[in-house]
Amino acid sequence: MASLLHPSGPITPGLSQSGGRNYDYTKIYSPDKPGEGAKENARVWNVYLDEAENYDMDMIQGFRNIIDGLLIFAALFSAVVTTFVAQTSQALQPDDSQIMVSLLIENNQLLRAAGNQTSINAVHTASLGPESQTYTSIDVWVNGLFFTSLALSLSTALLSVLAKQWIQVCSPH
Repeated sequence: MASLLHPSGPITPGLSQSGGRNYDYTKIYSPDKPGEGAKENARVWNVYLDEAENYDMDMIQGFRNIIDGLLIFAALFSAVVTTFVAQTSQALQPDDSQIMVSLLIENNQLLRAAGNQTSINAVHTASLGPESQTYTSIDVWVNGLFFTSLALSLSTALLSVLAKQWIQVCSPH
């Protein structure tokens, strides 16, 4: 047969080559003796095992690529959500300045009542005290959703790492 010039070397028409791998199984495995084509050591089973191994390796490589992308996304998403959590979780802390202003207003009213001979019971108590909540239910919901999002993102990263380790242990190479 005539050979053609190819960048990776001469090839023979009708034979397929890909990535330096020879797919001409007539050259790789010896032909079966007549009547032994269905036995367990027949060429067809060796060809099948080679093809199945190649298919499995391609599938494993695809899984690795998908998990790598998922890990990168989970890491970036976790970093962004952590920034939001750090900023918005401060809204759940008591606002000491608002509490102090409320107590000072009450103190001022008590001093005025004492100076005007007014009953101290007529002075309204401060709306905010040391144990008062200065955050709203929206703050709680937003922070709850941010923390849930962060937990799910970190769980995804953990499961991705475990999946990569499992693929590494279970892959033949």
